[in-house]
Amino acid sequence: MAYLRKFKIWLSEPVDGHVLGLFRIIFGLFMTYEAWVYYRMGLIEKGLLAPQILFKFDGLGWLPLLPKPAMLAILGLMGLSAALIAMGVLFRWACWLFVLSLSFIFFQEKSYYNNHIYLFILLGVLLSCTNADRFLSLRSKNNAHEGGAWLKVPRWQQFILQAQFIIVYFYGGLTKLKADWLFLKEPVTTLVNTLPGGWLKTDFTIDLLTYGGLLIDILAPLLLWYKPVRRWAIIPFAAFHLANSQIFSDIGIFPFVMLCALILFFETQELPWLRKLALRAPGAAPLPKSKHTIRASKTASSVVPPVSVNILRSPVWIQNALVGYFVFQLLFPFRGFFLPNPMDWTGIGKNFSWRMKVDTRSIQEFQFTVYNPANGQAMPVNVGSFVNEMQILNMANDARSVAAFARKLRDHVAQQGIPGAVVRARILVRYNGRPAQLFVDPDVDLASATYDPFKKLGWVMPLQE
Repeated sequence: MAYLRKFKIWLSEPVDGHVLGLFRIIFGLFMTYEAWVYYRMGLIEKGLLAPQILFKFDGLGWLPLLPKPAMLAILGLMGLSAALIAMGVLFRWACWLFVLSLSFIFFQEKSYYNNHIYLFILLGVLLSCTNADRFLSLRSKNNAHEGGAWLKVPRWQQFILQAQFIIVYFYGGLTKLKADWLFLKEPVTTLVNTLPGGWLKTDFTIDLLTYGGLLIDILAPLLLWYKPVRRWAIIPFAAFHLANSQIFSDIGIFPFVMLCALILFFETQELPWLRKLALRAPGAAPLPKSKHTIRASKTASSVVPPVSVNILRSPVWIQNALVGYFVFQLLFPFRGFFLPNPMDWTGIGKNFSWRMKVDTRSIQEFQFTVYNPANGQAMPVNVGSFVNEMQILNMANDARSVAAFARKLRDHVAQQGIPGAVVRARILVRYNGRPAQLFVDPDVDLASATYDPFKKLGWVMPLQE
């Protein structure tokens, strides 16, 4: 209990908030760019409106897909709110508008799930609990200086963002503690072999990426929270994220957000360039001295006038809600270990668990066939006329989507006068370098297959080791 009491006192200590303000600017600018990327790539038109079926997350089948003008407006609101976050204007409203707009788009189709999009939503929620808009912002009141007092924030406002990133790192490391990663060196071996340039395809490169990536993730709490090594730890973290940006083609701005987020683990007095920036901000007052400077001033012949400090605080209910938030974040990723179906192979329990890049699979064969129950006639399906490539890849990763697509096919042919059709699929995939194997049972009517997360799915083929 004594340690808990000391921890609470430590969290309530005042710290300079300019690091929070700088991260707010960086995050807001990145998210504004992300909204533009979604618009430029046609996520609304091509990704959500063009397919004949959307694969919904469990429990979110009720979420409506709105007409194109409304969906584009929501995307526009995402970009606008992200820009307001960067400016620090209407900050909390902007945070929640960003969270709601991105979530509405994100939860439309699980084929586009990415851990980093989930992280962006969570960061918007956490930022809304802070006073990050009081530093380096364009808000109407003076930045970080009000009523003759220098504004500070409780340490927990910076700590909650640190903790969220630590969870991403550490849990990403825990997911690598399995045989495929440790002994088969998969999926790193498969990914490296797809890169251009033969000089990269060496055992040394594979070992470095496999075990170096594991150590960076699993040791992140020590490397980033232990002050004596933190400054030097920036070097391997920078190399780690820059390497990821080159190896993985589907993670976009994620490694750069993670790289910039490293500033959260420092305080303003440790970053001289940030102190200079704070002094040049509109309405800035002289920065309060660091603890070391204050101690030194006490022994000086002249007395330095103290700087008045005003500590910004958030309502107690927000602090209590954050406790529940982190309990959820710490426990929810483990749900897959208590479900009967292997989460990495079936996709059940894998999302929202920070299981980042722990497997890879390539599709060797992907064929659906509809059978007329009246005469047994087999009708091959042109899958591409119903879904796009990302949705096909999702079906090769998530058994639930295979069954959902089979039901869609059954309903489609029923409208054409063939009720009660049987739908079978032959899906061959190479998983983490293994020989091609069947994902679902090719003899089962998938349109009639039932799904229960708490029961073993008999129509999913077991992974052949």
